[in-house]
Amino acid sequence: MLQKIIQVGNSLAVTIPKDFAQAARFRRGDEVAVETDVVSKIFLIKPKQLAEKKSLTPEFFEWLNEMATKYRKAIIELAHK
Repeated sequence: MLQKIIQVGNSLAVTIPKDFAQAARFRRGDEVAVETDVVSKIFLIKPKQLAEKKSLTPEFFEWLNEMATKYRKAIIELAHK
């Protein structure tokens, strides 16, 4: 699914699709934890109560980048099949 980055005041935002928000039971005003990795350009949101549980570590992102670089050609070939 593709979402657009939109301007909200002085900030940028990505909307959460309604179906996902309902299934995940996110409501307006809920606090969420956000994990980010600038190198991979990935961010993960999760409910506040899961904030202490780190699911994606910097080491994982480093490994992921190494594998993506090492196997770039194979990944691209698989994507086109």
